[in-house]
Amino acid sequence: MSIESETNGDGLCVITLNEPERRNPLNHETRLSLRSALGEAATNEAVRAVVLTGAGGHFSAGGDIRDQCKRSLGEHRERFAVISDMVSRLARFPKPLVAAVEGWAAGGGFALAMACPMVVASREARFVASFTKIALMPDMGLLSTLPSRIGPARARRLLLDNRVVEATEAFDLGIADLLATPGSAVPLAGEMALKEADGAPLPRQFILDWFARDLAEALEYEATLQPTMLNSSDAAEGRAAFAQKRRPKFRGC
Repeated sequence: MSIESETNGDGLCVITLNEPERRNPLNHETRLSLRSALGEAATNEAVRAVVLTGAGGHFSAGGDIRDQCKRSLGEHRERFAVISDMVSRLARFPKPLVAAVEGWAAGGGFALAMACPMVVASREARFVASFTKIALMPDMGLLSTLPSRIGPARARRLLLDNRVVEATEAFDLGIADLLATPGSAVPLAGEMALKEADGAPLPRQFILDWFARDLAEALEYEATLQPTMLNSSDAAEGRAAFAQKRRPKFRGC
């Protein structure tokens, strides 16, 4: 299974991206499964808080290149409707939700972590946008969630230059809220999530709603433009170059 979900006796639900041999890529089926797991956790009275993490020492390597092929605009938009719903659920989740990042959070994996209200990162975690390397714009709400954490100027640079951000810098910038020793991101994230669960839920929900107020605009913007970019010649070249481990030759079309 690409997603596993387990709830312990304290009411902590750990949702795990579970394709470790490929560093937990995010394809359409995975996003559907994650959306379903979030819905179940949100409505299960036994769940007090949620941790989202990845198996095998990495959070997520991002979008699944094998799933990024040319499709009709209608098909693409249906897929982006799922993305929009999933990201909105994360950003406005009705219970405490913490991303526990070990290893790589790249591309869509980076965006997935940034959609979570809190991020605990291992001191060996690494974050990178990497969308433009394959001729795509950032999606999964990253145009909104990253600037809200680190400011627009810094976010713009990271989205354009695809620089890898190590854990210590990620903490300094605000990408990560807390740092953990390697291998202990999930326990620390669980501790923080359960602590937050002791607070009043209504003020927490209204605070999250306020900070996510620009997210819908970003999701609509990417859903309008990214389907065309996915079908572009440059995106096809980017995928080919990635598979062949060479530098792409983009032509702007």
